[in-house]
Formats: sequence, C-alpha cells, structure tokens
Amino acid sequence: MVTTAVRPETGATIKPGPMITVPADRLVQDDQLRDFAADSGLDGPFLADQFSAFIAHERMGLNLLRTLHTRTDNPGLRNRYAELEGETYEAVGEWERLIEALGGNPQYASPAGRATEALDDKVTEALLLSGSADPLTFEQAEVQAYLAAANQCVAQATLLAAFAEEADDGQAKQEMTASTGALLPPARRHADWATDTLRTMAVAQAKHPMVRKIGEAAEQIVDKVRNAVTPG
Repeated sequence: MVTTAVRPETGATIKPGPMITVPADRLVQDDQLRDFAADSGLDGPFLADQFSAFIAHERMGLNLLRTLHTRTDNPGLRNRYAELEGETYEAVGEWERLIEALGGNPQYASPAGRATEALDDKVTEALLLSGSADPLTFEQAEVQAYLAAANQCVAQATLLAAFAEEADDGQAKQEMTASTGALLPPARRHADWATDTLRTMAVAQAKHPMVRKIGEAAEQIVDKVRNAVTPG
C-alpha cells in the first residue's frame, strides 16, 4: 500500500541535521546508505537523499491536488484535479517501488526531502488565503501552483533519466531506466495540461473583459450572502 504521509508510526527513518535530533531507532547515517543502488557506480548516499526529496514532492503533490479539488468552483477543474490526484498516487507508488528495488526505504526522510516538503507546504498553505483575490484570479493562481509542481515532477524524472544514463550496467540502471519510462511521460502531460489551461484562462480574460466582470460580480454576490448569514 502506498504511503502518502511519512510519520514515525508509519516507519519513518531520518538523517539528522543541524537542528534535528533523531531517536536512535530512527537514525540514518551516510554509512548505512552506501549500498543504495550499489551496482550503479554512483554515490549511494547522495542518490538516496535525492530520491527522498523526489518522492516527498510527489506526496506533497497529493496534498496540493486535494486542496485544489476542494477549493475550486469550476466543475471541469474539480474533475481534472481528481484525475490528477489518482495519477500522482500512482507516481508515488512508482517512486516507492524504485527506492525499494535499489535497496532503500521509501520512508527515509533526508534533509533534502524535509526541505522539499517545507517548500511545497508553503504553496498549499498560500492557497488557503482565498480572500485576497477575486475567484477568477484565484482559479488562475491555483493552476499556476499546479504548473510549478508539475514542472518539478518533470525535472525530477529527467534527473532520474540522467542518473540511469550515467549508471554502470546492472540492476540499478535497469530499474532507474524502467521508472523513468513510467514517470516522465505522465509528468510531461501534466505540465502541458497546466500550461494549456493557464493559457486558455488568461487569453479568455484578455480577449473578453466581461468574463472578469462576471467573476467580480459573482464575488460580490457571494460576499453579500456571507454577510447575510454571518452573525453580527
């Protein structure tokens, strides 16, 4: 079963940092990662740390998509976000499979993974502040947030392809090559969809000012309803 949130109770292991103290039973040091992707000829601890960050981003992508699905008022976008969540869940599963095949723990939280999680969490947190913009502006910001996340997925899969290309012939190279084939095409499709959607939204508003006026009017109506039902 895919793990969507890494916690001590799910089996997390952690490499300490300058401000991070880790219990002995959860502690991971570089010496324990030397055999990660052992026959690749690459630096095992570095790869383990990178893949920890990559899977952390995919997991945070699930949180982002759940937030987008909940907050959007556009039925078409809501359905698409639900589809993307399912496909992102599959990507998390593929990263888990790869990490295990290379001799690692998919629940290893590296310093790079923690940094990635913190950055991605800020993006999702920002989307909770919808009162700062009208609905159309906020819908566009949501697509922009997803586009940034999708482009990062493309970058990660591209890096995986580069690692596979540089790896020595062997099982690790084969596993990384196979996972690249599973991860890169959908990541590119997701980024292309977000780019096309953002273009459609922006051009429609640029060509048809009435679209924005309707959005602003809808916001005013919603505000009036909120004020009417909110106790004074």
